[in-house]
Amino acid sequence: MTSMTLTDNPFKVLTPEDMDAADVQALFVDVFTDFYKILDQGHTMVSGPRGCGKSMMFRYLLPDCQRLARGCALRQLPFCGVLVSIKNTAPNLTELHRLETQHADAILNEHILTVFVASKVFSSLASAAADVGTEHSAATNGFINTVLAPRLIMAGWSQSLSIEPDILPAEVFAQCASIFDRLYVEVNQYTRRLAIAPEHPLPYSGALCGYLDFLFPVLQGLRSLPFLADGPFFLLIDDADYLNRTQTRVLNSWVSTRTAGDVSIKISTQLRYKTLSTIAGPAIQSPHDFQEINIADVYTSSRSLYSKRVEAIVRKRLMRGGWAEIDADPRSFFPPDQEQEEKIRALAKKIKDAWPDSGKGYRADDDVARYSRPEYIKSLAGQSKSTSSYSYAGFDQLVHISSGLIRYFLEPAAQMYDEERARIEHAPVRSIRQGIQDVVIRAESERLMFSEFDKMVEDEATYAANHAATETLENVQVVTEQLRNLLRVLGNTFYQKLISEDSERRVFSVAISGAPDPELIRVFDMGVRYGYFHRSSIGNKDGTGRTRLYVLTRRLAPHFNLDPSSFAGYLFVTNNILFDAMHNPDKTLRKIKEAGVSQSFEQGQLTLFD
Repeated sequence: MTSMTLTDNPFKVLTPEDMDAADVQALFVDVFTDFYKILDQGHTMVSGPRGCGKSMMFRYLLPDCQRLARGCALRQLPFCGVLVSIKNTAPNLTELHRLETQHADAILNEHILTVFVASKVFSSLASAAADVGTEHSAATNGFINTVLAPRLIMAGWSQSLSIEPDILPAEVFAQCASIFDRLYVEVNQYTRRLAIAPEHPLPYSGALCGYLDFLFPVLQGLRSLPFLADGPFFLLIDDADYLNRTQTRVLNSWVSTRTAGDVSIKISTQLRYKTLSTIAGPAIQSPHDFQEINIADVYTSSRSLYSKRVEAIVRKRLMRGGWAEIDADPRSFFPPDQEQEEKIRALAKKIKDAWPDSGKGYRADDDVARYSRPEYIKSLAGQSKSTSSYSYAGFDQLVHISSGLIRYFLEPAAQMYDEERARIEHAPVRSIRQGIQDVVIRAESERLMFSEFDKMVEDEATYAANHAATETLENVQVVTEQLRNLLRVLGNTFYQKLISEDSERRVFSVAISGAPDPELIRVFDMGVRYGYFHRSSIGNKDGTGRTRLYVLTRRLAPHFNLDPSSFAGYLFVTNNILFDAMHNPDKTLRKIKEAGVSQSFEQGQLTLFD
């Protein structure tokens, strides 16, 4: 892995696993004050859609980054992180689905998951202990002879484990990793042979390793080595959604054990974790068995907190390497359309001056915040029909549009930087002109509303095929089209609300009246997985409980000509309206436009976000 060069785009989105520790240290902004439970001893489930920074957080927790950040030796670290990435190296062979009705299903899947994790543990330690000398060879050999070798024999491994006495600990760990790689290959070959002769199952004669009888004792033994971190192992299971259902139940069984003092399991998911049940049946529960974090919950409900994080990330990236000469103030680097902002300020002054006679809020500033930008967008929608001339430039608007997911700030910013650099050739890029910002962000919104749906169909179909799901391509296509129709109706409804004369026009959310239909939930859930909605809850109309609240991503604001800067209201919507929206969007939109949004929906008021 190589560090970024001065010719690189500072906003380039890199795969965390491919970044070296120096780049991670230089670019990472400490978010653990927001998600402190991740650093706590104990099991944690970290959920969020693609792009919210889960993998970057896990990468930062690995020993090489932690040593740089803390300026200490491996032994002085408070924990030893081991990354177990599931998505691209999933221990989830298609052949394993044939075992789901067999009594050995759980045993073989736990063995596969155990040796897969063990391989990652020893590979990680081989890298982490690269600077450990032969003075610790005796301790390492002692671990092999008294812990690892006996446990392998107990698990049924028939080969001998011989380690030369004076080789470096890193070399010992590398040899151990190769042993578990062989065990992994052996059991995978067995499952493939089962596929060849399904009517005559072959007996399995290889080793069988589990968590409590193998992996946990091995990790305990490693903790006693004098050069490793004096704290628990953090098993960082990234993209755990890609485990099959049985492996997910196996992992949950590990979480249910009282072993977090030595081994804390940190699981990241993209909101499609298959089950919380264990092999024994009972489900793991939060906070009894694990702490639960939804990154989107934190950053969607706190605009100022998220904005500060993005600002810090942009500053770091601009100052990285040769960009020190650039003014690293994000608001200067991403300036707004000054002419537009002056017109909005003029409207704000008129609203403030008129407040004593016609104000709607408790304070003049409340009316300014509520109406100045919507009134400007409304003015563009007048006789000139030039709503599309509204500019979505400016750091603050770009932050709002990214909807709490840092990837969706960085990816458009990288495109903007390339566009700006192409225009000025060899001169340094000191800012991104507002026209480029607006063009790129509008194109991103159009892509999200159109071409991304084709990718979604392919992704859903591939996931279903790889996980023996009952979904067909036709079913996936139907659901994605229903989602697109629903987005179209809601986005246009929110626009009609924005340009209305209602007291609260800034609406990005709908709450479902009554019990939601399973078909609706299926469509909304797909929208949540792919970042089109954020799911929350709100008190129901009767005051007898809570109902689901779905917040539309502000990445679609440019497509629907919405104000992305804030939202304070939501609409109560019935199952019937949502069904009509999914199945007949044109008719539904005509009815809403003819009757008016206020006549078609009942509005609720959210607490103003900070």
